[in-house]
Amino acid sequence: MRWSLASSFLAVSILINGCVYALRPSNLPSQQKLCLQAAAPKQYSIQVADKFEYPVPSDGRVIVEIPPLERGCATYLFGIIKVSDRSPQDVRAVNLKREGRIIKKLSLNDLAKLPTDGEGYRLIKLK
Repeated sequence: MRWSLASSFLAVSILINGCVYALRPSNLPSQQKLCLQAAAPKQYSIQVADKFEYPVPSDGRVIVEIPPLERGCATYLFGIIKVSDRSPQDVRAVNLKREGRIIKKLSLNDLAKLPTDGEGYRLIKLK
């Protein structure tokens, strides 16, 4: 079977191509309503995107601003086979801190899976 010039060109371009990276769109800025359920919520703070830190009041309720996060990237081998796919929703940008130490990291996808109360606050339960 003879290969045509077009199919030879396609085969060579696939082999030369290697990996292709496709940037994902950034997330839109948003607000998240969080309720920390702990014995002493005032001992905690919430840090967003390693920039903004919010102290948690005694009732445990805090509204945090989520800025645009790092853009995700999809990686394709030879431009065809998807090897990895990372979205800004997967970036663990919301850090729960106690006494200055990070005790829990959450992504926007993690926050979306949390239960909510009647006022729309996402409930984060701690022991």
